[in-house]
Amino acid sequence: MLEATINGLQERVDEITKELQLKKAVLEDVSKPTMTENVYSLLEDTIRGAIDNISFSESDFEYEMSMEYDNKIELNYLNFNEQDSMVDDIIRCIDKEFRVIENDDLPLNSGDIEVEQAAVHA
Repeated sequence: MLEATINGLQERVDEITKELQLKKAVLEDVSKPTMTENVYSLLEDTIRGAIDNISFSESDFEYEMSMEYDNKIELNYLNFNEQDSMVDDIIRCIDKEFRVIENDDLPLNSGDIEVEQAAVHA
């Protein structure tokens, strides 16, 4: 009898713990800006396209190599030096695809933000 009560209470604790985790996730999302799936998809495609158009060269990287005891070459260190340039390229592509407006220009109860599709992919 006591064991059944303990098991029942443990199951309830587990349920409440799962519910608490879900509520915490919802709470974290409350302050995030919202966007529609269309906008998200366009943003994703824009970023992927920007990265695909970046051409990398050996000079973009800093690296150190060494020779192992069994005559294998090992890469000890690798650093990408052009991350700022890459970020700038991505931001330029985003700027080409989206019209940015001031926060003050948004309606107070605007809900999801939608992109005017007429200007997209012109």
